[in-house]
Amino acid sequence: MTTLSNARRARSLVRGLIAGAAVWVVAAPLPAAGQAPEPTFTKDIAPILQRSCQKCHRPESVAPMSLLTYEDTRPWARSIAQEVGQKRMPPWHAAAGLREYTNDRSLDAAQIDVIQRWVAAGSPRGDDALLPPVPTFNDGWQLGEPDLVLAWEAPYQIEADGDDEYRCFVLDPKFEEDQWVDVVEVLPGNRTTDHHIVIYIDQAGATATKLDEAEPGEGYTCFGGPGPGFLPYMVPGWGPGYVPSETPAGSGYLLEAGAKIIVQVHYHKTGSPEEDLTRVGLRFARRPTQRVLYNGYVLGLSLQIPPGDANYVVTGRTPVREDITVHSIVAHMHYLGKAMDIWATLPDGTRVDLVTVPRFDFYWQTDYLLAEPQRLPEGSVMHMQATFDNSPESPYQHSDPPRLVTFGEQTTDEMAVAVFFHTRDAQNISVGSTSP
Repeated sequence: MTTLSNARRARSLVRGLIAGAAVWVVAAPLPAAGQAPEPTFTKDIAPILQRSCQKCHRPESVAPMSLLTYEDTRPWARSIAQEVGQKRMPPWHAAAGLREYTNDRSLDAAQIDVIQRWVAAGSPRGDDALLPPVPTFNDGWQLGEPDLVLAWEAPYQIEADGDDEYRCFVLDPKFEEDQWVDVVEVLPGNRTTDHHIVIYIDQAGATATKLDEAEPGEGYTCFGGPGPGFLPYMVPGWGPGYVPSETPAGSGYLLEAGAKIIVQVHYHKTGSPEEDLTRVGLRFARRPTQRVLYNGYVLGLSLQIPPGDANYVVTGRTPVREDITVHSIVAHMHYLGKAMDIWATLPDGTRVDLVTVPRFDFYWQTDYLLAEPQRLPEGSVMHMQATFDNSPESPYQHSDPPRLVTFGEQTTDEMAVAVFFHTRDAQNISVGSTSP
């Protein structure tokens, strides 16, 4: 059995881009009468890159090369044209036309055409006076310098081989009074071994501390959640391709005085010893906040994916027990994930589509932010349908020959999870008076 890793994925991407740059040739056509002027980097290309590419394509980020400047971009011009023409980049996997998302980074046909015409014209620089200011990034933080940065004391050591590991680390923000937070951003310490990271909040703080103290070393072993004895709530963390965002207007994460933050890291063994020191950045709410942003789940637990099955389907449903408003959706599977459809039915049976991911990619797990939040009254039902490809032709097949794959915590097991982040319509919290 072979196992893929983020490092191998990155190397493969680089090789593909280099190969594309070497073999893909664009002939510069002669301008026709009345034809639009040739696109330039400063006027036409830089704005596209800033909108859809540079959050990843910059130093110390997930992409293998920077696209911040003309000098950065020009050597990759032909490969960029090829990638966008085949819609592999920028990575965006929601089906078009279903509904709008505020973080949609996909390119429309006109933008793709501009890029390809720019390359065909020889990738001209253009007038520097037209160049928009290059965005600044703060030490890797995508949403600006946090108000508070937390990390565990020393790098955690990960063994080279063996089963995947789930480790929980307890961080103490030392809040002496209740505090609203509208941004939680995670900087993974080791993108090679960090499979995904989930953030939980223990409002009382004592239980997580006891679990941590009961096990030697940094953190404690955990899977499925931060442990027994308390009911924490989850906030967005990090996964491959995830881009952080601030909470919707009027909502946030409430950390009560004495609360602890639990960072659950899923470590995937790489074949070499690794270490990880992940950082968590908090931004205190900048605006009036009355509602907690919660997470709900739709799970497909009956996973028995036969070897060779290219279209194995599992479904799940979760009833809505009070009036809520859904703000964003996350689709989570592992290597064999192929597609996921997430929707709701209202009490009268009306179907409300939330997101369809027809081409799931484990390495680009996106939080789809609804441009128009979806209100779901009590009695509605959340639905999820996931499709898996366990054939030899599966893009990320990890077994040769394919084997039976079931639900489990290992990267080479599978999951079918739809997460919906929502607020409770009736909630109106005054800080210091009411717990979420």
